[in-house]
Amino acid sequence: MQEIVQALRDVNATRYMTAVGLTVLLYDHVLTFCDEVRLVWRAPSSFPKYAFLFNRYLVPVCLLLVSYEMCGFVGEAFTDEGCRRLLFACSMLSLASVAVGNILVLMRVVILWDRRRAVMELMVAGFIVCFSAQSALMVISLVKFWPGLQWNSVAGMCITTTKTPFFSGVWAAPMFFEVLVLVSTVLNALDRPSQAALPITRSLHRDGITYFLAVTCFRVLNLTLSIVAQPSETMVVVFFIWGMTTTILNRSLLRMRKMELSYLEETEETEEMLGRSSPFGASDSVVIVDLDAPPHRSSRWLELNKMSNEF
Repeated sequence: MQEIVQALRDVNATRYMTAVGLTVLLYDHVLTFCDEVRLVWRAPSSFPKYAFLFNRYLVPVCLLLVSYEMCGFVGEAFTDEGCRRLLFACSMLSLASVAVGNILVLMRVVILWDRRRAVMELMVAGFIVCFSAQSALMVISLVKFWPGLQWNSVAGMCITTTKTPFFSGVWAAPMFFEVLVLVSTVLNALDRPSQAALPITRSLHRDGITYFLAVTCFRVLNLTLSIVAQPSETMVVVFFIWGMTTTILNRSLLRMRKMELSYLEETEETEEMLGRSSPFGASDSVVIVDLDAPPHRSSRWLELNKMSNEF
């Protein structure tokens, strides 16, 4: 009897935590919608632009669907097979969401390093290895979860009665890529000390490190629960953390974009003032020069295009 009561408590905890994650995500979406229109919608067509919008709207739709299943007011709308299909769909979409988010972060890091080939190859290799491992572990976990996934009419939602250690690997795998992002960001700051004083540089470094620390805290929480929790506690914070990490990612990318455009606008105003008495006029891009660059390396550190071709 005690086990049943505890299981129902865990079910309610899962329901409420998912609702909290969805609420925070939607609230932040409303707060940043004007920035989204100004910084993203008006940008020229590009892969980063559509990848950002895809991930920004995919996660709320998925969490709304999960919340509908968990609300407890749908009666017998779901079956055991329906629960399995829902978990499979959400799992695959969550992998797509993680992949898109990591690709966008990867692109920001590569730009920070002035698109150096060695950095690009390292980041791409790290992403492929981590994402492949996460995908494989997710598929294995679903196979292990499959027999224990069922619709519980008492709880009014889908529950799982099984547990697998492979599920812990699903949360551990992306952490290695995030460590790579942190190390790359810190090394970039150390590699160019004279550029670290620039406002845009400080913002890029600060946001990169803040993103890593926040996301890592949530990943560790997910990893810990997947290791020590009972089967009924496996999903308690999964959807909550999905919503929170997406919120952090969206905030970080929009802030980085805003800083870049602000820097470009300030530079453009300066060039316009100089252009009135200068025969050279204004250029199409702004190049930040690395004063610490050794002779064998290009001194071009970061080039920002005024036409905003890259989000």
